[in-house]
Amino acid sequence: MKKIVLLFIVFLMSFMAACGGTDNAGDTNQSNSGKTEEKKGKEEAAKPKLEIVDQAGGAWVDSIGTVWVHSSAVFENTGHVPVEIGETQMNFKGQDDSILGTATMVYSIPSVVLPGEKAYITESTILEGINSSDEYKETTFNFNFKEAEEDPNLLEVSGVKGIKGDEYTPYRVTGVVRNITDELQDDIRVAAGLFDATGNLLGVFSGYVDIGVNPGSEAGFDLSYPDLPKGVADKVATIDVKAYGWSW
Repeated sequence: MKKIVLLFIVFLMSFMAACGGTDNAGDTNQSNSGKTEEKKGKEEAAKPKLEIVDQAGGAWVDSIGTVWVHSSAVFENTGHVPVEIGETQMNFKGQDDSILGTATMVYSIPSVVLPGEKAYITESTILEGINSSDEYKETTFNFNFKEAEEDPNLLEVSGVKGIKGDEYTPYRVTGVVRNITDELQDDIRVAAGLFDATGNLLGVFSGYVDIGVNPGSEAGFDLSYPDLPKGVADKVATIDVKAYGWSW
């Protein structure tokens, strides 16, 4: 009886091994390999992708000897699915690659970008503990993103104008934002990318429209924040403004 049971167990194990081998062979044969590669290609195409395609930055010393730094960048959705951009951290590095300071909780405008579309981030801050702007080298960025589950809620922008000012407000960007959605927009965020004659990013302004805008209505905006490095105003050739309605 024990011999019969033992033979049955051996037979059962052999049967299971044979079945397992068939499954594995089916995953690795050449006819299915193409399907596997095709599946991988589809999975790769479905992944959200986001890159920084341009950036600008510079440090300067103000009238009381404080060292400031400005950094801005252009995000581009280089994938095939909409992307929601989360928080960005800027790392301000010195000539010796040390960290002179950081800026956290920096958010893009707009926060959702469709494939092939772009968004801006910007920040200016004081660099503590240094006396010369020459000590600043560059800014690096850490950012997170995921596939978006909502649309960008972009608004229409017109009448964009760059205005040179004085030493306190060297440059401003004004214009009109129009609510082209079917809902009241009571938190409108606006960013203006400033570019030189060759299309290189010089800096970015950001701001808000401080009043709710009904569907089909419009409101003006006036951007001059954050501070930009000296001399930027004289180099601006083109301005690109993006506006969207932010919501929780």
